[in-house]
Amino acid sequence: MAEDGITRRDFLDGVAITAAGLAAAAAAPHLTGAEAALASVSQDAPYPPTATGITGQRNKVIRDVMAIDGFPNPRDVHSTKGGPGIHPRHVRDVDDVYDLVVVGAGASGLAAAKWYQDRFGPDSRILLIDPLPDFGGHSHRNEFHIGDTTLLRNGGTVNLDSIGTWNRPAGSLLDIPGSYGQPALDMLAFCGVDPANFPSTSGPGIPSSYGLRTMLLFPRRDFGNDYLVANKTAAQTWTEFLTGTPYSPQAREGIARVFDDETTDWISLRDGPKDDQEKKAILARITYKRYLMDYVGLNEQAASWFQRRSHGLFAAGIHVTQAGDMWALEEDGFAGLNLNSNIFPGIGRTAQQDIQADGGPTRAWPDGNTSLLRLLVSRLIPNAIGDVGGARPTQETILVADADYGQLDKRSNSVRIRLRHTVVDVRPAKGGRHKLAEIVYVPTGGDGRRGQRVRARHVVMACWNRVTARLVDGLPHDQVANLDYARKAPLIYCRVALRNWQAFADAKISSVQPRGNSLFWDSTTLQAGVRFGSVYGPTPNTPDKPALISLTSTPGSLRARSQLESYEEGRKTMLEMSFRDYEDAIVDVLDRSLNVAGGDFDPARDIHAIAVNRWNYGYAYELTSIYDPSLFGPVANQPQVKGRRPYRNVSIANSDSGAFAYTHSAINEAYRAVQELPG
Repeated sequence: MAEDGITRRDFLDGVAITAAGLAAAAAAPHLTGAEAALASVSQDAPYPPTATGITGQRNKVIRDVMAIDGFPNPRDVHSTKGGPGIHPRHVRDVDDVYDLVVVGAGASGLAAAKWYQDRFGPDSRILLIDPLPDFGGHSHRNEFHIGDTTLLRNGGTVNLDSIGTWNRPAGSLLDIPGSYGQPALDMLAFCGVDPANFPSTSGPGIPSSYGLRTMLLFPRRDFGNDYLVANKTAAQTWTEFLTGTPYSPQAREGIARVFDDETTDWISLRDGPKDDQEKKAILARITYKRYLMDYVGLNEQAASWFQRRSHGLFAAGIHVTQAGDMWALEEDGFAGLNLNSNIFPGIGRTAQQDIQADGGPTRAWPDGNTSLLRLLVSRLIPNAIGDVGGARPTQETILVADADYGQLDKRSNSVRIRLRHTVVDVRPAKGGRHKLAEIVYVPTGGDGRRGQRVRARHVVMACWNRVTARLVDGLPHDQVANLDYARKAPLIYCRVALRNWQAFADAKISSVQPRGNSLFWDSTTLQAGVRFGSVYGPTPNTPDKPALISLTSTPGSLRARSQLESYEEGRKTMLEMSFRDYEDAIVDVLDRSLNVAGGDFDPARDIHAIAVNRWNYGYAYELTSIYDPSLFGPVANQPQVKGRRPYRNVSIANSDSGAFAYTHSAINEAYRAVQELPG
């Protein structure tokens, strides 16, 4: 029995324990939680998208990478001190010489292989090495099979965002020409993706006749008791709605003021008359929380209503998120400032992308950007991605095309992808007899004592900047410091496959949003009846049919003094949680909502499988004007640009190099990196 009385059954590796699961646990009785999950055979499933339990960056991957990267001090967010590294005692040479070795098989690594073929010839011999069991990096696919129903969801990157802005110049002090973003559009064309004629993703969803609605959960740790309150309806005023919440009268008045007062110029009221640019300059120097409290006059409890508004894009709370960016992203509380839509010094790249008029379409597959990268692999290694209906996969049919992982690393391929191997040393060419780079790697999760070595004319580092700083021998100290400057944001996308969603129907709940700060999940949402063109649509979407629950979390710290410090605290929290901890957090939020509102949710009966996509290295860090003064200067002086300069026959790609957390950024940085390689 759980704390609140819910009957539950133990899970191993995301699925209810079976005889095979019990045998796996019995073989390693000292393992619990995430470690036990990793011991299950599901983690090494021959078809990685179907893996359950802790996916994303798994413990054995994290162990190897952390041995290279080191555990940084979260209070010293710009530390350049590294970890102990992995040093194989025995290294043997394998394969012939490659033209290119790419460290990392995510979006940037795969794109680098295409751009390299364009520059150096289609017969170039290319090897990509990645520690994960699947290609795509942060673009990961979750695939569940329940009876004859297939359920798909992204386990990482979500969509292709604001495509119309990709080849536009970045203004303000971000002196980036439009030509810099053209390669990402060229990549879409190469993969056969037409944003203007993209398959429909509307789908029937959950019929409105079921009356499902969003509920707000006010947890007892923050409010004394649990309160489950239906979200505001259009018929309610904010004052009427907030009366039914456990907020204090002063907090209710403050929250209502943010939404209802669209005329007061809060900055001029406090600081005296200011013009447009002066107001924006103030917003660029303070957090959204400080703006709400110091200018709009909210108290701490009222400000907590908005605390998670910035989690989705910045993976951190409003206490460390720039107010100007939140204005540009059309968050609440700024209407009375009467600001024009012009960008300003200090604006972040995501905010600048979002504020542009006619930003063009945003497109998404049900499995996120995994489908784009599968299309790319189908062109780089045709035998690895099967035909659909006797034809090569298209932007629509790629969703149901099978991937043959046994074809990825064939000697006959011009491009080879070697998964489940961790690169531990990259030695650039030195000239003379040493004109080739040497790359040493070990099996992921092995003892690290036996390594393999390949040689290559060129190397592209398409992994994280901080790992690149540890792997490439001889990098100048200042370049290492700039590569170390940022840390990626921790992210968790959890997918729970349900045998049915009757409990949601009976409780009339479609999603649960937390208030306060004690609940782990940022959002909990039921998804059923999603369609994609004519190839995918698990229907009928009645409550007796399978469905998915999507839960998201961007763990951080309310005590953090910057986004980077919040990321480090959040990453520590994430890595200390076992699989049982994640499962308990899932059951907790469902028990406090569904079973309180008239549903009958039983995890043993209703849950088919759980996939916790844990990305301790998730979004690339985007500079923010509150903490990064270089954002007010030319791009050439920013740390990601200084860190990405090529070194001998090694160049550096990935979204870290653009300080821009998008797939199109990873593709563009790969193009730049390939062009920077010596001829």
